[in-house]
Amino acid sequence: MKIIVLKRDKLGDLLLTTPMLQLLKQHFPKSTLTVIAPESSAWILKDAPFVDTLYGYPQPKSFNFKSMVAILKQLYIFLKIRNEHYDIAIAAGGEYSHRAVKRLLWLNAKRTISYIPKNNKGYKISDGVTELNPKKRNLHESSRMIELLKPIITSKNKLNYPDVYFNPPEDYLKKAQSFLTLHNIKHNQYIVFGLGARREKKQASKEQVIATANYVYKKFQMKTIFVWTPGSKNNKNYPGDDEIASEILKNAPTEIIPLRAPLDLTIGIIWLARKSIFPDSGLMHFAAASPGGVIGLFAETNVSPHPSQWAPLGHNSTYIEAKKTIKDLGNKFLFKELSQL
Repeated sequence: MKIIVLKRDKLGDLLLTTPMLQLLKQHFPKSTLTVIAPESSAWILKDAPFVDTLYGYPQPKSFNFKSMVAILKQLYIFLKIRNEHYDIAIAAGGEYSHRAVKRLLWLNAKRTISYIPKNNKGYKISDGVTELNPKKRNLHESSRMIELLKPIITSKNKLNYPDVYFNPPEDYLKKAQSFLTLHNIKHNQYIVFGLGARREKKQASKEQVIATANYVYKKFQMKTIFVWTPGSKNNKNYPGDDEIASEILKNAPTEIIPLRAPLDLTIGIIWLARKSIFPDSGLMHFAAASPGGVIGLFAETNVSPHPSQWAPLGHNSTYIEAKKTIKDLGNKFLFKELSQL
């Protein structure tokens, strides 16, 4: 049997798809499991043992020659997949997506699985799963995607959900170890504090970062590696945190080590840390999958994504939720969570 999973979202979303992919391979071990995702996130599954074939397609961001080449490459990939005649195609997502369904149907698999709107019969999805009722709307995104397997996995027993999977490439860890050696820091003897969220209400203040770094150093003699997304906040495609980080680092104590780095080094540093602290973001989900785990930061969840759906998944991961902004929680809000490092 040939199964293909279409995943159109970003880094954190793809990480949360890995439990569903592992379940598919467990229940259909002789199947060929293929995943197609944007190039910007597909690399996460490059060496995943439960994925047999991986396609990454480019996403054009503007109308120019480079974008036209990307569109043609994307068309070629989807034509190739269409000609491979898959038995099952799944649009992996926690809710209905018109664009995902459109692409899913174009793959022309024998069976198609996707969320569909309630009371709407105008879809050609062969195995539509009606969007979750209000009582299940707070179901975690990872579990929402596993719900999509009900048309093909029948079990009287409750499914045993696998952990989120990520195995950082060896060169990520080597780069991280070189950085640590340069700063005379040992593996597992530091914490990571990151910005990493586009919504400022989820980000800690300068005073909170410094107070936390001082606390961890005084109590455990551990330094804090402070990371942020490189770039200006005015970048239209992907705004960065340079301006905010600059303010935080002004006159910062020596216990704080700044890291403005590419994603590979940042992930390596997260992976070797005792604990990480991140706002709700892709980096938070990477940190959740790491051995040290993460403390996720959420705010104003009556209008923003709620931790019941997007909380970090991992044995050593927790989260803190603020009514309005993280800055309202005071400078000691992380001390209890970090007291048992």
